[in-house]
Amino acid sequence: MAKDFTELVGRTPLLELNRLFPKAKGRVLAKMEFLNPMSVKDRAVLGMIRGAMQKGLIGPETEVVEATSGNTGIALASLGAVMGFKVRLFMSELCSLERQKIICAYGAKVVITPAAEHTKGARKRALAYCENHPDSTFFLSQHTNRNNGLAHHGTTGPEIWQQTKGQIGAVIIGLGTCGTLEGLSTFFKAMNPEIKIVGFEPAKSPVYSGGKQGEHHITGIGPGFQTENFKRSRHLLDRIVTVDDEEAYEWTRLIAKTEGLLVGPTSGCAAAVANGLIQENPRATGKVVCLFYDTGERYLSTEGLFLTEGVERLDC
Repeated sequence: MAKDFTELVGRTPLLELNRLFPKAKGRVLAKMEFLNPMSVKDRAVLGMIRGAMQKGLIGPETEVVEATSGNTGIALASLGAVMGFKVRLFMSELCSLERQKIICAYGAKVVITPAAEHTKGARKRALAYCENHPDSTFFLSQHTNRNNGLAHHGTTGPEIWQQTKGQIGAVIIGLGTCGTLEGLSTFFKAMNPEIKIVGFEPAKSPVYSGGKQGEHHITGIGPGFQTENFKRSRHLLDRIVTVDDEEAYEWTRLIAKTEGLLVGPTSGCAAAVANGLIQENPRATGKVVCLFYDTGERYLSTEGLFLTEGVERLDC
């Protein structure tokens, strides 16, 4: 029996996506990270908060501040409610209304920033707020914080290794803060340098690939700048794939209709990239592992994602 929220984080199952990829010779496996209490970000946020508390940087009167596209903010807000600290989150207006409401439900503050700035702009404004309130705030800095990646190195990676018995050909990772990238790439390359690390980002904002920031609608990846987490681990990346918004949405809908799982568009991206790997090398038999990051219920208001063609209206 768990004593609180923090004891429920991690130990998520792997699911073989044999309905989504019925003809694949190799096995495509998804780590069910949406089965954490909130999302994949629970692991990283818990690690970063514990690290800061051990250093005495967070107390009962501290306001923890962060820039987020949603899931980090949700995890932070829920942990603030459980662990007793205040939370203020800066978030692009592109993020779904559901995410804003969830964060507010936990008693945290949300500051909405212009859509064109993406997370890059939200982060700039969050830093400015902390500079103006130096005695009462702590900036979590998920885009630079080493405890972000260490959480995945210490939990997510070993769990996948054990669940697959180390039989892994490739690991597919979304490029957002790149804490997941840093943690998983360092873990898997140490275990077996032959494992391919494949990152993905929005085609409309391919900053990690060396392109320019643009407006995209795949919440959770593509912050608009290259993070410090990325810079520390990019040498471990074998490849970066870009995904269009509509392709991500299409695969998100396919996951629901074939596997019965309602997930967010970043998970749809991961499935699209897995499909690309299979199409390139149809005879490959190694396991391809991706992550399903969060639940699709946080995106029901996202235009063009979940459609209503199945709704019938009866006239009275």
